[in-house]
Amino acid sequence: MGNIESAPKNVKETIRENDKNKQVKIVCSWIAKKSLFSWFGPNHWSVILQLDNGQYACIQKHNYSFVVSLVRNSLESAALETWGETGRRVRLSCYGEVDNITWSSFFERFVYDQRYFLLFDDCQNFSRITCCYAQTCSTNASWREPVASASVPVSPAILTQNPAYSIYGTSDTQWRVMCDWNYDQTTLTVATGLSNGLSVAGALKLTTSVWGPRYVFLASRQSTTIAYRAGRQYQVDFSFLLGETQAQYNTITNISVIIAKKIDVNGWPNGWLSEDFIVARIKGTTYGSWSSTNAWVTKQILFTPSIDIAESTLFIQIYFNELSGPTPRKYYFRDLRLTVPSYAITTPANLLTQDSESIVLPRPPQSLDPQDISKCPYLQTGLKHWHDPATWGAAGVPSPNTNITLPANTKVLVSSCSMSSTQVYQKIVVPATSELIFMDANMTINFRDIYVQGKLIMGTTQCRYNARINLIFSGAKTLQDNIAPFLGTKGIGVAQNAFISMHGKQYHNTWTKLATTAYTGDRVVYLLDNVNWEVGQQVFITTSYMLDDPSYNLNEILTIEAIQGKRVQFTQPVQYLHYGGQEYQSEIGLLSRRIKLSGSQADSTEANGFGGQLIIVGEGQVAGVEFERFGQKNLKARYPVHFHLANTVKNSYISDCSVHDSFYRCITIHGTNNLTVTRNTAFNAYGHCYYLEDGVEENNTISYNLGAYIKTIGTPAAGTTQQGEWFYESDDLKQPADVAASPFYITNCYNRFIGNAASGGWAGFSFPNLYKPIGNHKTVNIVPASRPFLEFNGNSGHSSGFYFNFGGTFYVGGNLSHSLVDGTLIYNSGRTSRQTLTSSGNIAFLTFTNTKVFLSHMGVAHWGDTVEVIGLESHDSSRPATLFGQAWLHNAIVNGQTQNALSRLDTYTRQGFQFYDTLVQTVLSNIQFRNFIHNPNAPNPEEDNSAIVGITFSDVYKPQGISATKNISYVNVPDSQIVGLNVIPTGASRFFNFMDWDGSATKRGVPTLLGSTPNWWNFHSSCSFQNNWKTWLCNKVPGYEIASLFFRVPGFIEWNESYPGWPLTPIGNFSLFGNGITDRRTIPFTQNPGMTGMSNFGWYMYTFRGSPTFIEFHLLQIPFNNHIIMAIPYPAGTTFSIVAYYYEESRTFTPVSSLATLRAGSGQNFYFDGVNLYIKFVDLAATGSSDEYFERNGVRVYGVNWGLYVHIHANCAGAVNDVCPVTPDILPYMV
Repeated sequence: MGNIESAPKNVKETIRENDKNKQVKIVCSWIAKKSLFSWFGPNHWSVILQLDNGQYACIQKHNYSFVVSLVRNSLESAALETWGETGRRVRLSCYGEVDNITWSSFFERFVYDQRYFLLFDDCQNFSRITCCYAQTCSTNASWREPVASASVPVSPAILTQNPAYSIYGTSDTQWRVMCDWNYDQTTLTVATGLSNGLSVAGALKLTTSVWGPRYVFLASRQSTTIAYRAGRQYQVDFSFLLGETQAQYNTITNISVIIAKKIDVNGWPNGWLSEDFIVARIKGTTYGSWSSTNAWVTKQILFTPSIDIAESTLFIQIYFNELSGPTPRKYYFRDLRLTVPSYAITTPANLLTQDSESIVLPRPPQSLDPQDISKCPYLQTGLKHWHDPATWGAAGVPSPNTNITLPANTKVLVSSCSMSSTQVYQKIVVPATSELIFMDANMTINFRDIYVQGKLIMGTTQCRYNARINLIFSGAKTLQDNIAPFLGTKGIGVAQNAFISMHGKQYHNTWTKLATTAYTGDRVVYLLDNVNWEVGQQVFITTSYMLDDPSYNLNEILTIEAIQGKRVQFTQPVQYLHYGGQEYQSEIGLLSRRIKLSGSQADSTEANGFGGQLIIVGEGQVAGVEFERFGQKNLKARYPVHFHLANTVKNSYISDCSVHDSFYRCITIHGTNNLTVTRNTAFNAYGHCYYLEDGVEENNTISYNLGAYIKTIGTPAAGTTQQGEWFYESDDLKQPADVAASPFYITNCYNRFIGNAASGGWAGFSFPNLYKPIGNHKTVNIVPASRPFLEFNGNSGHSSGFYFNFGGTFYVGGNLSHSLVDGTLIYNSGRTSRQTLTSSGNIAFLTFTNTKVFLSHMGVAHWGDTVEVIGLESHDSSRPATLFGQAWLHNAIVNGQTQNALSRLDTYTRQGFQFYDTLVQTVLSNIQFRNFIHNPNAPNPEEDNSAIVGITFSDVYKPQGISATKNISYVNVPDSQIVGLNVIPTGASRFFNFMDWDGSATKRGVPTLLGSTPNWWNFHSSCSFQNNWKTWLCNKVPGYEIASLFFRVPGFIEWNESYPGWPLTPIGNFSLFGNGITDRRTIPFTQNPGMTGMSNFGWYMYTFRGSPTFIEFHLLQIPFNNHIIMAIPYPAGTTFSIVAYYYEESRTFTPVSSLATLRAGSGQNFYFDGVNLYIKFVDLAATGSSDEYFERNGVRVYGVNWGLYVHIHANCAGAVNDVCPVTPDILPYMV
């Protein structure tokens, strides 16, 4: 309080002796602005002090007497009290009289243990002096300071004219000179001194080389992220000065501004750049005189794009009349600017009213949580004031630098004047029988540690606080458990059986989406939903680019300057393009909350990664709280908000909070069930963000949360093969899966995920396979990877999946486990299997409903056995989904290209759906493909923006009858782009096929089989060859299905991944026969086994070197009531032993006397006519039951049977190295 004894008498009388060391914060002081321009003596003035509880204290000074007027609830009533109602003349110091001596003599009597400072700032009718001073706290048990005001800052009117916005400057760090080959001696530097007597200091000096180029470019180093709007005018202006008198070799013809396809200006070698390399999207040229040497000449170039442009480079091209001659030439430029001129702001007519077309992304309830202020915790009786010495007994009020334990069986109330706002409270312990209750009043308090064994209350569900409460946590990096054993330090620890409740003002919605696109220079944006955000709050807008990476970060944080309804105006213009089309929209999330927990700026830095933490082992209800600089990087269990081993909680939740600038994660659920995490926003965090830690966390609800700009720890996991990469636990990577950090990390699916959104990250939603739990629960006997969703509905993700060739926004893959050697964690980012089961062990499907992906790599990437994606919108993604096992994609829009200029890359591959190449069962139904347009630069049809493609690179992996479609439609997809088959000499290419169940995919209108290029697929008179696709299209004839065999000849035909993928020389052919076929309909086979074709036909197998003496056939896929007549040529006199094996059973085939008898038989005979061995292959185990096929929406795909195989032993004369002599290649005939 300072020296209270020297205070004037009437001031002293207002201060109780036992309150003299109590302190509160004054937000600011108000002085009548008009009075500052009149001179009154330094001993005559009036001031209004704005208190941090939202009230206003009126203070007047006349001569050497102070008059402390009553506290008022509004600035207006305080002004009347101070300057109008009392009738006194206003006595204020003018600017000249506000000096250190005068004001110090006042503040020394009112300030306790801190300095004041003055800051004048015009604000409507007042000027503000920011200060702090001491105010007394009553110790009366019934005393409560006034609660914080619920009022919000008044928003000014939204602008009607967007101010001009200029970019760039004159610096060699912003521009680079580039010119044609071999002119690298042309330079761009910052000038100093004079040129022809005129100052050129700070200007850019362009100096051409001897016999320099006909043109040079000034290339912008930072223009790539500017978004140009179609129809909006832009302006480039600069000032120019010629270095020498204009003559033959330094005459400029014209200067142009070019907005061109993006190039890497900084990385371009030698600065050599020819006009041929520039792909201009728009160009503006100015002519006129360029001869001035003694006066700066200002030039201006205007241009208006006809389309939206992003991902571009700005060039200023200077064209000379000829080469620069025998001496270098100098040219000066300054004030280079690109300006978005001012334009009228009008509300667009086509603002969005919904965020999706065909699916429903659920939104949280629109009503605010009901409040009952009569139940506010500070209204309880029996509370004891922190600042009352009687609360603490003989020791009195404890010092901040001591470890403080609340008295047992005591409820202690903290008011704004109870605790120091500057000193750091080292440790506060709330015993199990006590409660620490905070007043709803503005305050700032610094802590190191708080340990709650009882209760900590700062608002409740029914009494949300309006106060601006800042809790700042300090402490150097350490591994010590200062809070309590296993709970670490620098934060709040809530013990088992303890309770924490923190409830700040409810802002709703905490995040929404843009209702129209925002462009560079815009100050006003439009929202999809209503919000109750406030002037002065900060928001973030997510990227609309494909890759969200620190090296190309197109997210941005902006401050609200005005807000009216769904219109928001910022203090600064938007820097990047943020798309807001009907297809998808950038999210905009609220960062600011009135209750804020933060790591101290002094010791919570990016360098040390050691922020605060909230760790809850008991019950907790946290809502409307902002967490900044929290989390402790690479320290397990030290996360911003963390339910830790809390088991099954009863009524705990984390709601409408924000976590940003986090050093380690966002919100963690660890060994906790039945928790609700809802309506939160998270932005800019290292490591997985919303994090289910050990794989045992179940029955939790994660709903309506937004996570954005999540950064990996270390180099992101990459790799070009399905196997991914391996990562190991270390001090720099304590959880190795953080190399694949994602907004949502889900180790156990048995939870509810509703309405969440993920922007950026390695994936958006990561589902690693844990075959056992990890960490504290590694001995628990469950398989987390086998658990299905309780619900996964209405979730969306974008701008992710690009680090790994097989990555996706919804990534079901990777494996996390403990080393069997030392127990440390090991993570593999690639393909690992997942079998989803019910609790009783039956097969279950991992079902995604109402899912949205955009600007994604693989969309939903699922490496598992059973998956359903029902209701999907995919836009601007490389591929909407990659699905394995039994997979159904139903009710989807797959849009190859939108109007988002950031997604219109010159080189890109969009695939509507890629059918896998082997051993899956895939059904597509009710799919609309849009905007797949031919790319003339595509290397092959598979990479040419096609709606349906296959995997064709391998000769080892070959498709069976594994893919089918129904109710497929196209919008703006030329026929040439419907199917993209890469015709190459591999089995995967030759056997590409799918069944179009209703003829909609092929646009034939009748059920159709699409088969690859070889005429092997021409099995019926209805077949025709489609030249655009290089495929055969045939009516699906009743009685014929796709069948597949797997065969091996030891040492010759073997399944071996080490064999080259392609090309591999054919070693023989299969040809169709039967049904009267006499011509060759052939397909080659190689040393990689496998053959797929039509059932109920003859398959003639001819091996160029002669038929083998032993062949093993696996009857992989022969549907019930179907067969294959296999014909293999052998020399006359060959005898045979043929046995079929089915698991532990075997059956010996017996010979019959005719082909007709064989065909009529049950599939346990063979026939040899002296030329060909004939065998009828039938799946002897098939019954037609539903477990033999996968069926969805009336579409059936048959499964495979690895358990049935046939051994053929041939005893032929003249066999060499297990090969019979070569016989003539004669196609069998069969009616």
